[in-house]
Amino acid sequence: MTELRPARYSLAAIILHWAIAALLLFQIGLGWALEDLPKGVAQFAGFQFHKSVGIAILLLSLARLAVRSFKPRPLPVPASRPQMLLASGVHLLLYAVMVLGPLTGWIIVSTAKIRLQTMLFGVVPWPDLPVGAALHEPAEGLHGLLGTIGFLLIVLHVAGALFHHFKREDVIGRMLPAAISSHKAIGFAAAAAVIAGLGVMIAGRSMTFAAAPVSAPSAAASSEPEAVASALVPAVDVSEAPPAAVASVESADAKASTWTIGKGGRLGFKADYTGESIKGTFARWDAAIVFDPADLPGSSIKVTVDLASVESGDSQRDDMLKSDSFFGVGTNPKAVFTSSSIRANGSGRYVASGSLSLHGKSRPLAVRFNLKIDGDRATASGNAALQRLSFGVGEAEWSATDQLKDAVGIDFALSATRKPG
Repeated sequence: MTELRPARYSLAAIILHWAIAALLLFQIGLGWALEDLPKGVAQFAGFQFHKSVGIAILLLSLARLAVRSFKPRPLPVPASRPQMLLASGVHLLLYAVMVLGPLTGWIIVSTAKIRLQTMLFGVVPWPDLPVGAALHEPAEGLHGLLGTIGFLLIVLHVAGALFHHFKREDVIGRMLPAAISSHKAIGFAAAAAVIAGLGVMIAGRSMTFAAAPVSAPSAAASSEPEAVASALVPAVDVSEAPPAAVASVESADAKASTWTIGKGGRLGFKADYTGESIKGTFARWDAAIVFDPADLPGSSIKVTVDLASVESGDSQRDDMLKSDSFFGVGTNPKAVFTSSSIRANGSGRYVASGSLSLHGKSRPLAVRFNLKIDGDRATASGNAALQRLSFGVGEAEWSATDQLKDAVGIDFALSATRKPG
């Protein structure tokens, strides 16, 4: 008995087909865009969104395979054996890309040296795969190829569908609602689909991700960024940073002068992780300094740190530090120290007492520093110590101190020039 086949694919198959096609094209464009995103909040947000779209493609692809297994499909269009083999091969490889693309990305995340919680579209937590680290490099290599392979397969798939359409063989119409039935209407729908597909890919390529406002960089990062794998200087919630490298806050009758930070300074941090001293730096930070040894009551210091500029020598570790478990740069992009008093602590040595705003919390902090002033030029270096848990930094498994210690050290070195006037 001849098997009866429908003239069109099921509605579920049609919806899934076009949804996956749009997401694949968008994801390919987005993948190209990620290469150009600046480091920091924008890049972190971009990769998180890329992972979310990838998991969505994986889930929809699995649903599409399930529908394909249980719903009857139209019969293949009669064609030569080479054409049928080519069509079958393209379809098979497209399904492989739809599944292996997200799966290899998932493996990369799951086998990273530093695990970063994946939050689907910033809302739903997604678990890691229980796979070994040996799969990391193979998955990374394959993942990089699949974008190009997927794009070429889509081009072949579209070309094949248009080839059949121009031969007046109803292939495209099988994946359209029954209301679109005439050859001319199917042609218009196909043209619209191609244009929409290009638009979706361009939209992915044009994606931008808002980064927290950053002041002009006043101090470069150390030329020797060392590995850091801990919740070090925590994230903060700061209302507004100084508009320039230094802002004057001196009163009209104060002797204290305003100082401008020079390039080449360093702001770093250090913690103990499993007995190893871990260090890192920030590339962007500003300091508003008003200071005179003869007018300490009129002196003040305010330091603003762009936490998304953390550099540790490992991009995955940097992503972890920017995540909600640590800095939470999406909602708390900056850290700010504001002095309330400065006192001498010996010849050329001082202590600035004040508060540090981190992770939405403000705690007292004392910064000790050595200062040498030579005319209108000055050099300073110093350090401070804080407890990360007092700011709520390092959540879930990182809240324990048996591996990642509570104490965090801060160190800095800078040069400055006295502002005229």
